[in-house]
Amino acid sequence: MGMTRGMFGRAVPAFLLILLAFGGTAFATPTEAERAARWSDLRHAIFGERVVEDAGGLVAIEAPDRAEDAAIVPVTIEVSAKLATELRGLYLVIDYNPSPLAAHFVLGPLADARQIETRVRIDDYTYLHAVAETADGRLYATARFIKAAGGCSAPAGKDQALALKRLGKMKLVLGEHQKSDLPQQAKLLISHPNNSGLQVDQLTHYYIPADFMQTLKVTYNDQLVFKLESDIAISEDPTFNFAFHPANRGNAGVLTAEILDSSQRHFTQSWPVPAAPQM
Repeated sequence: MGMTRGMFGRAVPAFLLILLAFGGTAFATPTEAERAARWSDLRHAIFGERVVEDAGGLVAIEAPDRAEDAAIVPVTIEVSAKLATELRGLYLVIDYNPSPLAAHFVLGPLADARQIETRVRIDDYTYLHAVAETADGRLYATARFIKAAGGCSAPAGKDQALALKRLGKMKLVLGEHQKSDLPQQAKLLISHPNNSGLQVDQLTHYYIPADFMQTLKVTYNDQLVFKLESDIAISEDPTFNFAFHPANRGNAGVLTAEILDSSQRHFTQSWPVPAAPQM
């Protein structure tokens, strides 16, 4: 998401324009009709006049019914094996978040699209919508309701000075070595405060400026696994569980993660990936 010129000529993050357009989070508990209208408005804002079909059993969202901590809610998007081979993107929309479009995963040729997991902030009782986009432009959506509150304005979990010292550090955990016909599982851990701009510093009582990860690009031997376009909904110190199909699994390779945040800071780190065992 880029920066747009707002009032007084100042650069305004794109997520704030969405917040203003939809008026933030409602104070009264919405009715089901109002929730349906909200999703209809968001669907048109994100996808225009494109048809968004009911995914049926092709796409699912795994999340707790009630969040233990609304600032770090685990969410998994699952896609059927048949549909996964046709995908080029996944969207996660948190309907009643201040900035509803939480994540857009652009999938590369090496991605295993059957499952992607991350952690998000959720600001109110809301539906989550996952939308899968195929290479030929079809859209399939599914929804899940979750009870959570205050995740976007919850105080940062760590000391801000300490968080800045660790800013941009990453760790990769690879799953067990798989045979060459199976995807490689991976977990990427990122140190970034992902400040939403809605949190209050408990010492100064001033709002902490928004400072969040805008894009995450993961490649294997320079081939795209996925690119994430994100905003303030991604949690502090996020994690991403994913899988990929390395080309030439008989040889070792290199996985690289590149981050660009809203302060225009770049972070890059690479890790070796051992060759897969021979069948």
